[in-house]
Amino acid sequence: MYDPLYTMKKVVILKIDSYDVDVIKDKVKKAIYEHFSFDSLFSPGDKILLKPNLLMPSNPDEAIITHPVVVSAVSKIFKEAGFEVCLGDAPGVFCGNKDLDSVYDATGIKKIAQSEGIQLLYPKESVVCSDIPLCWWACPDDLRRGDSKEEKFKMINMPKLKTHEIMVLTLAVKNLYGCISGLYKSRLHCLYPTTEKFSDVIVKLYKMIKPSLNIVDGIVALEGQGPAKKGTPRKVGIIVIGDDALYVDYVIGNFLNLAPGLNPLIKKARQLGLIKEEELEVISEIGDTKVSDFKFPNTFILNRVPPFVLVVLKLLLKFKPAVNYKKCKNCRMCEKVCPAAAISMDTGKVVIEYKKCIMCMCCSEMCPFGAIDVKKSFLLRLSDMLHKKRHPVDQDALIPTIKK
Repeated sequence: MYDPLYTMKKVVILKIDSYDVDVIKDKVKKAIYEHFSFDSLFSPGDKILLKPNLLMPSNPDEAIITHPVVVSAVSKIFKEAGFEVCLGDAPGVFCGNKDLDSVYDATGIKKIAQSEGIQLLYPKESVVCSDIPLCWWACPDDLRRGDSKEEKFKMINMPKLKTHEIMVLTLAVKNLYGCISGLYKSRLHCLYPTTEKFSDVIVKLYKMIKPSLNIVDGIVALEGQGPAKKGTPRKVGIIVIGDDALYVDYVIGNFLNLAPGLNPLIKKARQLGLIKEEELEVISEIGDTKVSDFKFPNTFILNRVPPFVLVVLKLLLKFKPAVNYKKCKNCRMCEKVCPAAAISMDTGKVVIEYKKCIMCMCCSEMCPFGAIDVKKSFLLRLSDMLHKKRHPVDQDALIPTIKK
């Protein structure tokens, strides 16, 4: 039962094996009321904003987006409590109303919205907060106009448990990147091209945007070369709820057996003193179970190299995007999203100018056909092989991969 004098950060791990809307709704509702102060977090008249991960038009079975059944279940909890529920996201290059509407439609969100009475939000304007243009619905309360009561939302951050080629994992904190308006997301990749510098941007968003709750869809996760078409769906069977996005990410990283030093976001947060393990309480239905064989991106290997070694071996420890022309459909999405203008089709096919490429992997992330591969240098491939030999899989702790 929630104690109002209790100030610990709470993260709850629920064991949920399938996308059954009633099961999800009942378990999530019970967890929220038992472990978090619902009445303190939400007041009559609040507008609830659901912020899922809707990276691109995608079938929910691909595990690229927050599953619409989870969205439906959480919506029902708040609708039944008398709240108005809205939903918004600003994925990738889908900036205009028509583009975003196509994402809502293809992901199944529009159908859920129509059946549940959820108001879908569109990028009609942005608000600059600390030099970052945020979607109007994501503006923090202390920066809102005094006459804009209708624009005030209580955000429920609803990410998907996925890997990410630059950040290793994209969870609750990284999902806030979808609050940035328009193509400025690509520009930030250009301004902060390294993983360490990009981590500063993500931490800045975490400090700026404070969701009331974070609910992570990890029933079916995405491993391997996430966060999009190159990743592999895998049944993990959890939903994670927390009142602080950073602590949610920390707990999930531990659950996936990812050392904090190999997780760029958590590493940066610890350097800044933002995580204090003694202030964290984890309430778990799965005990101490861990996933010991979760597959992280190929680029994850760079986080295992000490910085001073990385400087010396930077010419050998390399990866780069490479076009798989058998899969490429010449849709030009990669050209559109590249923040460094390093991609063109002047010759009738996609060409990457590597002198301009900043290795942000936006092209790989947003390609709707999974046609951008990650090409690793020999030293990276060798290091990856040695790591696998040094860290054998604990068969007793495995959670099985989904068979297609």
